Formats: sequence, C-alpha cells, structure tokens
Amino acid sequence: MARETLNWLTAVLFVTVAGCSSSKHMSGFGNDDRGGGASGGGSPSSGGGGTFLAPPTNPSTLVVGMMAMDDADAATDAEPMDPNCPPDVHTTVSGVVYDPGFQDPLFNISVFAPKSLPLNTLLKGASCNTCESLFPPFYGSASTDSHGHFVLPNVPPGTNVPIVVQTGKWRKTFMIPHVTKCIDNPQPDKTLRLPRNGTTDGDLPDIAISTGGSDSLECLLLRMGVDAAEWTPGPGGTGHIHIFRANGSDTAIPAPVSSMSLWGPAPSFPKYDLTLLSCEGGETNNLADPDRQALLDYANAGGRVFASHFHYFWFTGQPQGTGPFAALNLATWTVGQNALDDNQFFMGNVVTSLLNGAPFPEGVAMNEWLGYVNALTGGQLPIYYTRHNADLMPPLGPPVTPSQPWINLDKNQPATYLKGGAWPSLATMYLSFDTPVNAPQKCGRVVYSDLHVTGGPGKTEPMFNYFIPDFAMGRGIVPTECAMHPLTPQEKALEFMLFDLTSCLIPIGQHNRPPK
Repeated sequence: MARETLNWLTAVLFVTVAGCSSSKHMSGFGNDDRGGGASGGGSPSSGGGGTFLAPPTNPSTLVVGMMAMDDADAATDAEPMDPNCPPDVHTTVSGVVYDPGFQDPLFNISVFAPKSLPLNTLLKGASCNTCESLFPPFYGSASTDSHGHFVLPNVPPGTNVPIVVQTGKWRKTFMIPHVTKCIDNPQPDKTLRLPRNGTTDGDLPDIAISTGGSDSLECLLLRMGVDAAEWTPGPGGTGHIHIFRANGSDTAIPAPVSSMSLWGPAPSFPKYDLTLLSCEGGETNNLADPDRQALLDYANAGGRVFASHFHYFWFTGQPQGTGPFAALNLATWTVGQNALDDNQFFMGNVVTSLLNGAPFPEGVAMNEWLGYVNALTGGQLPIYYTRHNADLMPPLGPPVTPSQPWINLDKNQPATYLKGGAWPSLATMYLSFDTPVNAPQKCGRVVYSDLHVTGGPGKTEPMFNYFIPDFAMGRGIVPTECAMHPLTPQEKALEFMLFDLTSCLIPIGQHNRPPK
C-alpha cells in the first residue's frame, strides 16, 4: 500500500512539474510515439495523442520528501515513475558496454539518456570535480554491473534517441534507431563501447606515460582498442596518449625526457587526467623531493597516478623514510628488485575486504569481473614477473594506513614456487590510496603495482600461447612496434584498474551508483 501511495503521489508531482514547465522537458529526438503537444488528447500510456511528461531534472528531490527519514539509501536510489507508462512500468534500454576494442565488458560505466545534444564540454587536466559535474542533464541513468550489463530506465521513446556511455572523461554517444515505450529495448551485443579516439569517436582523458625499460604500459592501451593515432610525443599534438621517455620506448618523433618535461624543473602533471609511470628496471632516475611533492600536489588536486614496481621510489624517499609521502604510512616498503622467479607464474587473490574487515565493494566487483572475463584460474589470478616491494597485510603492514590492498599473493603457493626457501607472506601486488589523505573530501587516487604488464622488451609469458612480446628486438617505437594479442589475465587486471582510476572517484568502501 505504501508503494502504491508513493507511485500515485510521484505521478501527481510529475504532472504538476510538467504542467508548469513542460517545454523544457521535451526531448526533441526526432519523430516518436509520444503524441502531440500539451493540447493533444489521449494519455501518456495509450500510444496516441497524449502529452509526453518527461522526468524532472532532479526527480530524487521529489521522492525524498515522501520517504522515511531512516531510509536514506532507498530515497537516494528510488526510481521516479515513468510518465509515459502505467505505474511500475518503465521505458528502458538495456545492453552491455565494452572496452574500445570490444574485448571485455566493463564494470561501473555510466549510461544515460541526455536531454539535449551536443553534450557539455569536459574540462582538460586534473581537477577536483564532483561526479555530477561530469554529466549534462539527463532523463535516466544506470551503471554497468560486473558483467558490463545495464538497464537504463526512463528513456524517452522515439526514433534516433541518444544514449551516452561514460566513465570519467571516456565518453561516447550512440543513437538508438527506435525506442518503444513501456518495454525494454535491448541492444545487440557488441554495439556499445567506450571510444577509440577523442576526435571522431567521442571523448578521451589526457594520459601521460613515462616509458620504462622493464615494462610496457604504453602498449596496453593499444591492445585495449585505443587508436594508434592517439599516441603523441610529449604535451603537443592532437593525441590524448602523451609519451615521455625515461629509459623505455620512444615515439617516431623523439619524445621529451620524463625527468625534464613530465617532472623536473617544470613539472607538467596537472595537464593530464592520468599519469602512468612504467617500471624503469631500477629506482626512478633523476628524482628528488621537489618532484615527489609535485606528484603529491597533482594527486591532491584530483590527478590519478599509476606507478609500477621500481617507482616505489616516489613513495619511499631518499634516504628511505623521508620525503612528502613518508609520513602517510602508505605501506611497509622493501626496496630493490625483489623478484621471485621470472620463469614461473604466481597466484594472486583479489582482496574483497577492507583492512578493518568491512566489505570492499570494488574488490568484490573486481573479483567477479575477472572471473567473468576468464582471467582467473581456480578463482585466482596467475601473475608473471612478480615482485615483492609492498606489504599492507598484518603483521608486516603498517598498523594504520590510508592504503587499500586490491590483490595479494597467495601465501599457500606450492613449494616448487618458493625461491630461496622463503615465501613472502601475502605480498601486496596492487594497492591504492585516495588523496588528499588527511582531508575528508577526496579528489585523486594513486595506485602502486608490483604486477607488470610484461617483464620488459622481448619478454614472454609461456603459459599463454597467444602472447607476443612487445618490442621483440629491444626498446622500440611506440605504438607501431607494440605487439597485438588478446589481453593476458594480468593485463585484464590492469585494464580494470585503469578504468577505475579514470572514473568518477568512488571512495574506498563505498558502492558505485549511477549519476544523479
């Protein structure tokens, strides 16, 4: 009875809102079956001649006042009544959203039906924006689950109806040829994806990559489906993948040196939404505390950072325990190569709990997603080129830390995998922390990984017969000399992390929600 009353009250409120300002809620998406204007006859659900009552700009504000005060989550997530349909019936669009290369369905991609085109312009570079600021006004919204699936409610029926898929500044618009009211309108599989380029296919974030001699992060985005034309040397050009050279691959037109252009005398981190620091095979070259402070300032301002293996040097300081990151208690660090055995793969477990024992929703989703995309073997992630530089789990981890582990090595490895007769207990392969660490409002996120894309130029992963090494002849030219093959399990884990990094920030321990 309470729900019936709520639906009736919501319907009355929608009619009132539409009656006061019906013109601004019309979609204008071509010819449709919503009937005529305000003077037309019939009802919204009859299919002919009725007035289209579009959802108000912020329907949740109408619903909250009718909810019990102790049901805040229900109030936030309640779906408004679809004015085109009978009570509890919606016009929906459903489907699956994939990465740019149509390899893997993606988790936590926002899908919405915009009220008008063109879409709002996305600001370039790092900024501490609210999630809502990324989205224009829309009729209905949804988020993809761990299988990449969504059901988008309250879509305006009609022809050539736009829907948008977006995560952070990855954004692409699709035109749905026909949306029939009051039923679900499923889209064919492998028709919805994130954009491949930021010129003709949608919007992309600006990503800076410092190339290193012991990994090939710069090739992963190509295998994920981003167009090769997006790679550009340094800050110039029209591309969105900006290459800086440490001791790794280069672009055809030589890229600027990382320590002179990305950090160093005039750090340029703030220009980029995401910075990827690919392992150099040794502690980061030409790095000093002013550079560390510049990276921390960037993350505090909303920048996102992914640092691989030896780039722990940003966080440990020199000498160890000094520098701007040292006081944050990010992890118990062990410096050096700390390779286990590069001729073996090791099993990792996705972490699904916070360090205090509470649920870790993003970890749960990652574990489900990796299983769904066939990246797990017996429920675990096989990892090549494993390192052990960070510990978060008791008793080795710091007693209080802002960091969250995402993947730990399995401590119950077969004895044949041990090196030197000892096993690193629950070594952390992935950790993240949100920034500013000591502020209630978080803006950025930093990920540290002891899990490589590869072991460097020419390295293979024997378990996967489809694997082709990047830059087989040595440090090469990116992207033309990157190998193209299906993503390996650990590359799929990296793909999940990269899209999480570039999304609207979900504070650790919270659930993802559709935009409001």
